[in-house]
Amino acid sequence: MSELLRTLRTGDENLTGTFDRAFAPAHNPWRHLGSLAFLCLVISVVSGIIAFALYDTSVAGAYESGRRLQLDPLLMGRLLRGLHRYTADAFMFLTLLHLLREGLRGHYRGIRWFSWITGIPLIWLLWIAGITGFWLLWDERALYSVNATAEWLQALPLFSDLLTRNFLTATSLTDRFFSLVVFMHIGIPLFLLAGVWIHIQRVSNVRIWPPKTLTIGTIAMFTILALLVPTESMGPANTGRLPTHIDLDWFYLLLHPAVDWLSAVGVWWLVAITTALLTALPFFPKRAQQRSTEPPSQAAVVDLSNCNGCSRCVADCPFGAVVMVPRTDGLHHQQQASVIADMCAACGICVGSCPSSTPFRRIEDIVSGIELPHKPVVDMRKQLQQKVGALTGTSKIMLFSCGQTADWQSLADASTAVLTLECAAMLPPSFIEYALRLGAEGVVIAGCRESDCEFRLGDRWVQDRMTGEREPRLRAAAPRDRIAVVWAGNQRDMLLRTVAELRHSLTLIAPSEDSPTIQASPAQLHESHDD
Repeated sequence: MSELLRTLRTGDENLTGTFDRAFAPAHNPWRHLGSLAFLCLVISVVSGIIAFALYDTSVAGAYESGRRLQLDPLLMGRLLRGLHRYTADAFMFLTLLHLLREGLRGHYRGIRWFSWITGIPLIWLLWIAGITGFWLLWDERALYSVNATAEWLQALPLFSDLLTRNFLTATSLTDRFFSLVVFMHIGIPLFLLAGVWIHIQRVSNVRIWPPKTLTIGTIAMFTILALLVPTESMGPANTGRLPTHIDLDWFYLLLHPAVDWLSAVGVWWLVAITTALLTALPFFPKRAQQRSTEPPSQAAVVDLSNCNGCSRCVADCPFGAVVMVPRTDGLHHQQQASVIADMCAACGICVGSCPSSTPFRRIEDIVSGIELPHKPVVDMRKQLQQKVGALTGTSKIMLFSCGQTADWQSLADASTAVLTLECAAMLPPSFIEYALRLGAEGVVIAGCRESDCEFRLGDRWVQDRMTGEREPRLRAAAPRDRIAVVWAGNQRDMLLRTVAELRHSLTLIAPSEDSPTIQASPAQLHESHDD
């Protein structure tokens, strides 16, 4: 990871921490921008369908349809219009924030390219759906927007110079115009929903909906806003003249003043260049310096001699890169795991889920049922043995660190050993007990910020394995008072505080047979471990 991306990620974590002080980490809206945007899309679509049933798609009746909803004495029309308008604005705002955050975190490279590329057209579809909604009201704002959009379009050679004149006289405007706009305003959101479905195809266990508490709070907030600050139509459109003063919606109508500032051609160039750059981001080559400092990541591989077809790796893979297929080696197991290489993020979460990824096996050169070629399980065991064996200080702590955060090797000293993994969830729970039996007095697992794993699901799987809710489980006999899990991300102070607190608590814990503080040989561990 480049230093620039680390700096941007640290800034994002600081902002996330600010929200964490107001919300629980799992309900922090900054971590649910995509799902909140989808919620707003659904509310906008549902409220729009109800409004369409009450809408008159004609030149004479369009304006009065909106006014009737606005003036409904029971306030249901006000609520309907407000929900539709404000959630549409929020959908645009949250989508842009989601795009910005994912871009700053570098989530456009590697296997994420598909989600990134398929998300770009959704912004255009979103804008078209939103701006046509303003036209349906057919008030002064709608007339201004229609003519301003027509002037912008006619800057392209595909459109006639007479395009704008079609909206300046009453005789040139027919009910067909509103039928076309209704078709666009209703049809495009359906394409948006289909686009969102495509957008999430390469991820598994998708959090498409925000947490229940956040969902209820969001709906309540928009309901109150719709009733207290009603959306109102301006005066009726007069095709013989354009209004002199307009209240703009800056989420969808920003294009119009931009044309005044930059010219129609200038805005076309700005839009084209921005779209092209966003689309090309996944294909920009890494700098030579960055390539030389990062070890090459390789897709996971399956070793059939150690794969029993349990499918835990399939359940845990955050990007759907592992699938079950019929057995090919003639063994009695019916299925085997198979890795789709171009969808694999090389996160190692599948390694942590494999039951054969245990260091207690007597085989010297152990091989897991599924491995990362550049970080095999046998190397993890050897490094763990060497690092714990080299500790000479008191209150010895083994720190398992996520490689997507800051480099914590600088924390290694006579009392602290550091082993870096691709993801915290790459750590099989058995390695925790193995470290304790080697002689470590305590174990710290450090990962990304809570609910903000670089590989989406790592923190969830680690916590579920620690509590015994997910296989492979940390054994009930494991001394949990000697184990600490911290979602520190790049926050050095948080990690140091956790290590210090665990070290202090270790001084208060009496040594026991289950968690010895003297170093044991690998052979002794294999003999004493109870599978």
